[in-house]
Amino acid sequence: MSLPKEVIDQFLAERRNAVLGTIRKDGSPQLNPMWFYWTGEVFYISTTRSRFKYNHLRRDPRVTLCIDDVTGFQTVIVEGRAEIIEDDIWGPTRLIVEKYVDKDHVEARLARMRTEPRVMLVIKPEKWISWDMALRAGPRPQ
Repeated sequence: MSLPKEVIDQFLAERRNAVLGTIRKDGSPQLNPMWFYWTGEVFYISTTRSRFKYNHLRRDPRVTLCIDDVTGFQTVIVEGRAEIIEDDIWGPTRLIVEKYVDKDHVEARLARMRTEPRVMLVIKPEKWISWDMALRAGPRPQ
């Protein structure tokens, strides 16, 4: 059973990792847990130019994101393409950091990140898959 948009939006607003799937040069998948920010239209993910995923996406922008909550039995999977933004990335980067880092540490984390060769991945979903196993299977196990 697909989840309604408002349930998905609330789920994606919570602190949880997205597992980002990219495609290696040999065609095999690479998976990385990532922080993200969902705007309601696109996912923002910050990374550095030195990461393998950056080179994978320059060659092939196709991605899959899997956001899962094992305790709540909810899952959202998104397929799409990543656009790599090289400049003017600090507004979306701040949104990501504010989502995951306690208020007292946001500025320090951003200051450290500004010393790194960062880029922003912007992913517009092309395909959605979502479910809540509790809705399918009845009461959740204890």
